[in-house]
Amino acid sequence: MLILAINPSSGKGHARREATKASEYFANRGINTLLLEGESLQDFRNSFLREIDRDDVTGVIACGGDGLVHELIQHSAPRDIPIGVIPCGTGNDFARSIGVYKLALSQQCDLIVNSEPKSIDLGIVNQTWFSAILSTGFDALVNERANLMVWPKGRMKYNLAMIEKIIALRPHHYRIRIDDKELDLPATLITVANGRSYGGGMNICPEASLEDGLFDVMILGEVSRSELLKVFPKVYRGKHVGHPAVTFYRAREIEIRGSGSSFADGEPIAKLPLTAKCVSRALRVWAA
Repeated sequence: MLILAINPSSGKGHARREATKASEYFANRGINTLLLEGESLQDFRNSFLREIDRDDVTGVIACGGDGLVHELIQHSAPRDIPIGVIPCGTGNDFARSIGVYKLALSQQCDLIVNSEPKSIDLGIVNQTWFSAILSTGFDALVNERANLMVWPKGRMKYNLAMIEKIIALRPHHYRIRIDDKELDLPATLITVANGRSYGGGMNICPEASLEDGLFDVMILGEVSRSELLKVFPKVYRGKHVGHPAVTFYRAREIEIRGSGSSFADGEPIAKLPLTAKCVSRALRVWAA
């Protein structure tokens, strides 16, 4: 049996509609499904945990975005239950990273029916898994501010939050250990990447791989407001690579000491200081 986990707020009901179509597709091929959603995150979690330990569960399909994937991997990875994704969220960066974002629904379902799951890496911080990007600094502040906004909805609130935080921009001082390398520096932004993109396709670490057992770490050093406004749009195409304020590293483990919070997969994950580890082959996914 496949659990179709639905984020009912994704796309104004789009996730529920796609899940219903997927359920019909699987039923036509003799595969049982259970559509699962909740009135709140805790309500969904309670229902999901009741169902995931059934003996006949063969996989979990996320019908939503990166936030839903983030929730599901907390429970699926330790149980070695594979995950598929029908992307219905705002960012959908995990779906991009596993190659299913641009597939039609029928192709996404075909992949789940006809292929074996592959093993990919995950990051972990304080026993919390993340699939794509952990960040601290400027964009963590943007995330915090956007999460407090009740209007506007969707990506526009992040644009407004970004403008507000650019006006108040100041670098923070960090002490960073990247495996055995020690750094002591001011930085505007630190990203710890398992996947390549975040924020709806921003290619922050274009060379990152889900299968190499390593994080790609990008540090944006101290920059002015005007320079940040120049650099940030380039991230969508990965054109920030080579900028004099941008430095890349690769590591199995990173420790970040300083002040502030961090976000992973768009969700709050930890206050600093933190230690993140890349865990090889931690999750099985249906990937293109």
